Amino acid sequence: MDLTYFGFDLMRRFLAFVVFIAFAPQPLFAEWRVGPGSDLYEGTVSAFGVTERGVGALALMCREGKPLLWTQGWALSKAGPDRQENFAVIVDGQSFPVRGLHLPEEGLWTGAPPGALIAALRAGSRAVVAVPGEAQVGVSLRGSSRAISQVLDGCEGDETTAASAPEQGRVVLFGQLIATQCGGGYSITDDAEMTGRLDGDDTPDFVLDWGGVTCDDRSKGRGAGFCGAALCTIEIAFTETQSRQQVLGVNPELVDRAFGQKALKTTTQGATCGGATQVCEIIWVWNGSKLEPLQ
Repeated sequence: MDLTYFGFDLMRRFLAFVVFIAFAPQPLFAEWRVGPGSDLYEGTVSAFGVTERGVGALALMCREGKPLLWTQGWALSKAGPDRQENFAVIVDGQSFPVRGLHLPEEGLWTGAPPGALIAALRAGSRAVVAVPGEAQVGVSLRGSSRAISQVLDGCEGDETTAASAPEQGRVVLFGQLIATQCGGGYSITDDAEMTGRLDGDDTPDFVLDWGGVTCDDRSKGRGAGFCGAALCTIEIAFTETQSRQQVLGVNPELVDRAFGQKALKTTTQGATCGGATQVCEIIWVWNGSKLEPLQ
């Protein structure tokens, strides 16, 4: 990485954004945002979330056609020159190392994020930034999927699916939720998670089939307790409303609708199908606030 690429001319532009973060009303940063443009890099915007301490940020941008991650707000230090140095971003308990540039006098770290980290930031609920010699600080990921998509869609190297970055291991989109329900370790089948546009925005939503989850602690039961004798809970996380919904069924699939949207197809049995032993399929479609069965 060319250190002059991130020289002090960059930082003069960066300071305006630092001031913007420091003095803007805090309710503005309840979720990730996009902005500002030329205050940071001319003609470029960032998707950013403000840290839980209210000062500093974690952000992604598209720089010269490639994703760039930066974090600002660390204690200023005059100890040493600008240098290449590793730091980490931890998303819902999964750590992603980032090799990049540390500018000690500016309290800035920046580097090229692996695709698996971008995917985790889109889908996760909370990130923790860990840089050497500093206390770790958390960043809510509420609204991150929409903001990151707005900034990085079409950016070269934005390979954000789990399959695109096998060197980082599989990204489990519902990892924190599953680990909490299992009380620790677990395994998950390849088809237990799906993504597709189920709600009204242009950002993919996330589906988890609890039937594909097995806790290391088998006393938690099938599907971490979310499965009965015949049916399992299917968990859906919507990006438009930042809400979740649960439906009962098995063998969930995402099926095509018009204009790139998807519907959720499940298999169920019982009274819904007309009898205790009857089996049928249900198509779930977005009604503006949740999924409902197609009549």
